[in-house]
Amino acid sequence: MAQALLPFPQYCNEIRGRNENQGNSSYHGFQLKAEHRFSKGMWALLSYTNSYFINNTDATENIYGPTTFSPFEKQRNRSLAVEDVPQALNIAYNYELPFGVGKALLNQGGVINAIFGGWTFKGVYRVKSWIPFQISSSNCNVPAQFSATCVPALLPNQSPFAQSLDNIDVTKPVLNASAFESANDFSFYTGKGARVQNFRQPGYSDFDIGLQKLVHINERVTFQLRGDAFNVFNAHHFNTVGTSLQGGGVGFAAFDTDVASPSFGTWNGAVTSPRNIQVSGRISF
Repeated sequence: MAQALLPFPQYCNEIRGRNENQGNSSYHGFQLKAEHRFSKGMWALLSYTNSYFINNTDATENIYGPTTFSPFEKQRNRSLAVEDVPQALNIAYNYELPFGVGKALLNQGGVINAIFGGWTFKGVYRVKSWIPFQISSSNCNVPAQFSATCVPALLPNQSPFAQSLDNIDVTKPVLNASAFESANDFSFYTGKGARVQNFRQPGYSDFDIGLQKLVHINERVTFQLRGDAFNVFNAHHFNTVGTSLQGGGVGFAAFDTDVASPSFGTWNGAVTSPRNIQVSGRISF
C-alpha cells in the first residue's frame, strides 16, 4: 500500500539523483572589520558578523541517508540552516615585547639580546552565539518506503527549555519534553516540526595565546621558537567545537534531542576541547 503512494511506485528500490542541483540557500550578513597598527610593535584586528542563514539542505539531507520529510512535503525542508550562527566576534592582537636591540628596554646586543630580544606575544579571542537545535523522534511508525523522519513541533506558547542556559544543572534536563508533540503521536504521522528549530544551543567562546621568539642566525637562516596555549583558561562549553565536526564544521548538540528518549534534553557528556599547550621550533633558510 505504501509503495503505491510513492511518486514513482513502479520502482521498488530507492532512486538517487547524485548530480541533481536541487538544494538552495540564502545568506544575509553584515560584516564589520577594524584593523590598526599602533606604534612600538602593537597590532590589533576586530571583526564582527551578524547574519541569517536559511536553506533546504544540510548534513541530514544527502543522497547517502534518509530524507527528513516525505517526497510530498519537500517545502518543509526550508528552515534555518544548522550552521546558522547569527552573532560572531573575533579579536586578534600582536605585540612585539620592548626588549633587545632597537627596543626601549635592554637595548643591548650579545647575550642580553639573545635571551630577551625578538619576543612577540599574540592572542585571539572568539565569542559567538550558537547553532539551532534539531529535534526528532526515534519512535516513528511510518512506512520505510517514505524514508521520512518524525519531527515534533514545539507546541504554541511553550518554552523548549526546562532551565536557563546561563546556569545549567547537568543533573537535570535542559529541554522540556512536554513542550513538544508527544512521541506517542507518531504513528503514520511525522509531526509538524521544522527541520531545524528556531531555538539555540549554548554559545561558545575561546581565548588562545602564543609567545614566539625569532633568532637571526645569519642573513639566510632564522630560527623560530614558539609556544601556544589553546583555550588558555580551560573553559568548557556545552557543545563540541574542536572535538567533532558536522556538515558545516560547527559541532553537534551536547544534549539528547530524541523526544522519544527517556533522557531527552539531558547532557550527553559532550564539551568543548580542554586546554592544549604546545611548543615548537622551526628553522627557515
